[in-house]
Amino acid sequence: MDSPYTWLAIYSLVILAVSLFGGSVPFLGKVTHSRLQLYLSLSAGVMLGASFFHVMPDAMERSKEGFGWWMTLGVVGLFCIERFIAPHSHEVSSTLQMDHQHEPGCEHDHEHRAAPSVSGWMAVLGLTIHTFMNGVGLAGSVQHDFESGGLASKVIPGLALFLAIALHKPADALAISTVLSRKGVALNKVKLVQIGFALMVPIGAGAFMLTSGAIEEGLRNQLTGAALAFSAGTFLFIALSDLLPEVQFHRHDRVPLFLALVLGVLFMGFIALLEPHEYGENEQGGEPAKAAQR
Repeated sequence: MDSPYTWLAIYSLVILAVSLFGGSVPFLGKVTHSRLQLYLSLSAGVMLGASFFHVMPDAMERSKEGFGWWMTLGVVGLFCIERFIAPHSHEVSSTLQMDHQHEPGCEHDHEHRAAPSVSGWMAVLGLTIHTFMNGVGLAGSVQHDFESGGLASKVIPGLALFLAIALHKPADALAISTVLSRKGVALNKVKLVQIGFALMVPIGAGAFMLTSGAIEEGLRNQLTGAALAFSAGTFLFIALSDLLPEVQFHRHDRVPLFLALVLGVLFMGFIALLEPHEYGENEQGGEPAKAAQR
């Protein structure tokens, strides 16, 4: 296979498959109350880990002094939306077929009211931006390996970044399904969202191959940094104000819920170690650019 397009097509298909699998996990069988709490804890860990280890470092490097402003907009902006436009009410998922029997230690009165899904959709937006940039970075990595003419281009170009993306996309997709389902979004709509989310990697890769060199590097870095910083802010807000308090109310299963949270954070941190520190390309000279899209 002597074309970067062939490798990108193969990588995109694999990532599409594993992402759809991860998004379907919450709907496999009947979801009990305890199982839902585990999903919420794991999803909170995944979002925190994605923000700390994947999104924030790249956003800070690219947006420079603008990082704080864009991240603040993600946190405070989403808070204002939920506070004044869509006041929060505690909800029970109607999408997940949950056996909602109160378990010992559950101190929370679960009101059967549809809650606003603003934060759920903001989570989808943030993860979608993050995934689109994964596709951009993957295409840059594969193209750079081919242009460098090194060993990587002769064996498996862009392998490290591909593995990093393929390993954490199922966790991202699971977080999306869990958050949207908890907000009462219909199953069919969640499935459509998952398909669109899984397609973001090939779309990002295609956008890179089509527009490479067409956008001035400084402007591209600013736009990318702003989008990533905003995404990091939404991840932090949703994890800390929406998912973790839901789990904190439940005194039962403290240890499993805590371990699920830590597992999600550590998993995303481990994946970050697999990602190359330099990939992508400089449009003017073809030299590798420093760590861009994770």
